[in-house]
Amino acid sequence: MSVGGASIESSVLQTLSLRTTQPDAPRGKRTRIWAALASLCALVLVACGADVNSQLELEDDFSGSRTFVMTMADADIESLSGGLEAATQVLESHAPEVLSFDGVEQREEGYSATFTLAFNDLEDYENKINSLLEASAIPAAERDMSIELADQPLMTTLSVQESFYNDDLMGWAADALMNEGVVESNATVLTSSGTATVVFNGEEINTSTSLPRINFQLTQDHRFEDVGLDLEFLESGDMRVTMVYSISADSAEIQNEFLTEQIAQLNDLEGLTEPVQDAGPSDPADGSDTIRQVAAQFSTPEAVSAGMQLLLANDEASFEVQEVTADTSPDVITQYLGTNWTCAQICDPNNLQQLDGETTYPEHWQLVEDRRGDGEFFAEFNRGMPLQQMTAVTQLGFDGSMEQTFEFVVDNATVEGHEDTVTDRFSPPPNTGSFHTAVEGDKTVYATTFRAQSAHELTQMINTYLQDKGVETPASIDHGPITGIWASYDLRVDLSPIWEVVTGGVEETTTFRVQLPAMHSGHSGEDESNERTIAIQDSTGTFMIQANGPTITTAWVAALSVVFLIVIVVLLFRTRRAATRVWSVAPARSVEEAKPYHVQGPKDRLTETEIFETPPASGSDQQSTVPTPRPRQTTKSLESPGPFPDVPIPSQTQYQHLQSRLRQKRQEAERASPETDSVEATDEDDPDQSSGNS
Repeated sequence: MSVGGASIESSVLQTLSLRTTQPDAPRGKRTRIWAALASLCALVLVACGADVNSQLELEDDFSGSRTFVMTMADADIESLSGGLEAATQVLESHAPEVLSFDGVEQREEGYSATFTLAFNDLEDYENKINSLLEASAIPAAERDMSIELADQPLMTTLSVQESFYNDDLMGWAADALMNEGVVESNATVLTSSGTATVVFNGEEINTSTSLPRINFQLTQDHRFEDVGLDLEFLESGDMRVTMVYSISADSAEIQNEFLTEQIAQLNDLEGLTEPVQDAGPSDPADGSDTIRQVAAQFSTPEAVSAGMQLLLANDEASFEVQEVTADTSPDVITQYLGTNWTCAQICDPNNLQQLDGETTYPEHWQLVEDRRGDGEFFAEFNRGMPLQQMTAVTQLGFDGSMEQTFEFVVDNATVEGHEDTVTDRFSPPPNTGSFHTAVEGDKTVYATTFRAQSAHELTQMINTYLQDKGVETPASIDHGPITGIWASYDLRVDLSPIWEVVTGGVEETTTFRVQLPAMHSGHSGEDESNERTIAIQDSTGTFMIQANGPTITTAWVAALSVVFLIVIVVLLFRTRRAATRVWSVAPARSVEEAKPYHVQGPKDRLTETEIFETPPASGSDQQSTVPTPRPRQTTKSLESPGPFPDVPIPSQTQYQHLQSRLRQKRQEAERASPETDSVEATDEDDPDQSSGNS
């Protein structure tokens, strides 16, 4: 809001010189008559005195100014001792410090002296008015003044009541003119006539009196014509508040500014589960009204209280939650109570339907009572039995089989007296899953387990269980194919309908966990670390796991690879052993077979005939065969071995002929094997004789 205000009509007035012009000397009878009339009028005007008009100008922040204008007729100026110049000097020198003297100006009605009282706020205005009353010697009993300001967010009411008049405030001027001899001491300088007007933000407002004093009441009303309130209770226990404000064309700027400031404070509150949803400033078109919607979700009753105080601009608004347990059931009755939910400061009081709206809640909640009005809201629901803990474990097998386990942990105090009811609430229908209970200290664990060969079959089992509990919302579990050498797949799980079984909520911890097949790892979108067992941070029950790992095909390929390696190792081992046996005898035999005749060694005593007639070494299958004995020939005995005789080397034809003969003898030897065995024995006894026969 700005501070301002100029003196009344100052922009169109012309300041006159303080010097006056004397009229020409009268001539004759006519002149004397006019002089007498002028003197009579002067006496009348001086006796009547000057009128004092004032105008109070206020800005939005209630700063401003009050202008006083003393108007004297032209004849009054002539009756002043010292004229206009003397009066101007007196008024300027005697003006109180709280006033600024703007000079004397000539107007149609006469001469006007203008004074301005500027102030910063209402308190400053009151102090300066009292200073004028003090300077004018007004008795304390006649200084009654009342200033009341009711400043609300969208409505402001100002009431100013003064018991004194304009001439009382300017009494100092009359005293100064008389004390300085400008006017006679018995003259009436100021009158009680005149006007007192009030201007707010450039527009004149009506006052409650026509007398020349300030008496008015000002109201700035920018309140919303209509405000709607919708409440939504969520499964998680959170509460969603939606406000619908009707924006009027005349007050759109102020109303939008107010809501923007409130929303900024709302976003800073603790217990706000998500940023405030704001439709944004609304700009009414063609002078028509529009709406602005604001929605906020709170997690605690304290957050709801603080939020409603901002949304309703009411510091007294509060919200409470109470839980009551019936003797005949483990269910908890939850009561929601809002008090002082009024919007008098921002709502039009003439609209009796303010803060009307809808109350919504989960379908499986049982509404006991719902009412609102006269600044109060009350709702009562049967939400079910509360749990201490809940754990849901989803297991995926290597072959695509799946298992789902739900563990519901209930305080023994809640279960006491309602054991059968609690068991019926969590146990599965026949032929769908297994169920068992266990007491652990001061709590009881109810475990329900489903096993299936596929995700589709598991989903059907879980949905059958949910339908048995009266839940129509289906759950879903599926995953990508686990095939190939190395599978990469997504596991998608939606178990959120389980919250409709656990209608009483979970007081401590809720855990959703996934266990992947052996040697598989994965992660959720929230956590990039790859693990076989993954804990889900989101407790809504809806999540997706990105996983990878080996498959059955991988196992078969690995098994076949191992078998193949074993076979290769065995074959290599056996081949190595066979090669060792062969090569241990093969070199000597191969040399024998490669040569068509024997070689004379250093200690051998073979003749040329024995060398060339003896067959080459045979194979392993012929090692026991002994050649047919040959007649022994007498050779010359030598005392020491000598060099071979110089005989010609057989030709190729001779060699082939010799080979033919050897083969023929070998065949004859085979046919006479018994005889050969005896001969072989004889040869062993007498090797020299055998050699000679050959």
